[in-house]
Amino acid sequence: MSRSGPDAAAPLAKAGRLGPSHAPTLVLLSGGIDSATALHLEYRRGAVLPLYIDYGQRAAACERAAAEALCADLGLSLDALELGALGTAFRRGHEWQAHVPLPHRNLAVLGLAFSYAADRHARRLCVALNRDDTTAYASAATPFLDAFRRLAATLDDIEIATPLIAWDKAEVIRQGRSLGVNYAHTYSCLLGRSLPCGGCPQCAKRRAGFAEAGHTDPALAGE
Repeated sequence: MSRSGPDAAAPLAKAGRLGPSHAPTLVLLSGGIDSATALHLEYRRGAVLPLYIDYGQRAAACERAAAEALCADLGLSLDALELGALGTAFRRGHEWQAHVPLPHRNLAVLGLAFSYAADRHARRLCVALNRDDTTAYASAATPFLDAFRRLAATLDDIEIATPLIAWDKAEVIRQGRSLGVNYAHTYSCLLGRSLPCGGCPQCAKRRAGFAEAGHTDPALAGE
């Protein structure tokens, strides 16, 4: 479901600009590289509704600040769901760990986003998964996505779109740069520090992606 060419050339449209007969696309926005690129792609496609979900991840404050900055770049407002107590519950007994993931996170996040999309009359839900994600964890794999689409189809007529799924991280960055994404406004570190740790899995993927794309990471340019 890769989208390039025609989408990139489509007229820009802010949420609501197209009128009530054109339902928006809900874009799950984490503040990272992939969701920033997806936001710009969908913004060029039509009306968008950016949504950030705080499920108590350690980096929530930094992620949300990044998501707000990315929305501001396009003159958009950010919707947010506040579920911070989830993270507190899941970290109980694991306080010594720097990062405690929410097991099968996409199952929970996609369900919430789908419900919110239905409530806001969106007809499309954009999930910024890239090709590398589909082999990295089960709740981003093709069988999971296919199963979620089948389940969602029994509830409402909302398309589950994965416009980055054919691209690896480097290609996402190349495409994003061509769209004018300001990657200095993105945040990827799992630990939620003001300066990225550089050693967590997401920092490592970010570093490798920019290196393969042949570009300097603007978020680290001032270090």
